Amino acid sequence: MWSEVQEAEPSASWVELPENGWGALMGWAAGRENLRRHPSSDADKVVTGYTEHAGVRHYFEGPFTAADRQGVDDDIDSYLRDADVPPRPRGYVWLIRVPDGYASPEAFLADVDTSMIRAAGAVTHPKRLRPIFVAVLRGFYA
Repeated sequence: MWSEVQEAEPSASWVELPENGWGALMGWAAGRENLRRHPSSDADKVVTGYTEHAGVRHYFEGPFTAADRQGVDDDIDSYLRDADVPPRPRGYVWLIRVPDGYASPEAFLADVDTSMIRAAGAVTHPKRLRPIFVAVLRGFYA
């Protein structure tokens, strides 16, 4: 399914999915007709955070490295594997179609998250979440 997804740019109709397993499973459940991709670039990304030693926080910022990218992609692939979903091709940003009637793409993603959390209840394992994602996304695109 992943390799058959068409390319498109982000717009009011297509919003970037979260770059994690949850977002990847959301895209898979939405189906290729509601999913798009475009080549990604990490050139301008930075990593920010802090370490704490003896109660003192030390903040840092640095470039997002190839090792960072590998770790993110490996984590997403692991989540999808746990859901019995094949891994996505790497090197893309994944977009989901925003149905008509939403004030913003962020409002749509928030509604999907809220609906998923309600429908899933105590379910947390990706394999058990997969059919819930399918049912929830089917409702959004009905």
